[in-house]
Amino acid sequence: MPPLDLDEELLKDEELVTNICNLDNSIMDIETLLESKMSVDYNSLSIEDKIKHDLLFAFALNSLYWMYLRLDGVDPITHNIKRELERIKTSINMAKGALAKKNMLRVDKEAAERIVEHALWTPENNKRGTFDIKRQNKKIKFDNDYNPST
Repeated sequence: MPPLDLDEELLKDEELVTNICNLDNSIMDIETLLESKMSVDYNSLSIEDKIKHDLLFAFALNSLYWMYLRLDGVDPITHNIKRELERIKTSINMAKGALAKKNMLRVDKEAAERIVEHALWTPENNKRGTFDIKRQNKKIKFDNDYNPST
């Protein structure tokens, strides 16, 4: 029996060849994305953009390392990379919360107090009332001639 040429045998598997081509295309897409992000002048970025930039690179590189471990046959769940990715995810959530808090609408406290103060009716402020509070529950008494007396 002649020895098997594994390269020829593997090239006959169309699914494997398709998966390898897809992996190669994905790696090229990732390279172009990272090159475009690396070409940005870091010092000219705002603080928010620097945070996003740093988190993008940290997550991307650690994810690539995760994929490398998977391709190499190492279980990344038992590796320290899992803990590092979780740390980066919590940092991303913290950054999202901080950015959302910065863009959150603020309440003008003085204006809100004025609105509430003028919207509520008080007995001292009889502008909105159409009746006299003193006579509201007062009973009318009549004299012997059936005339109302006050």
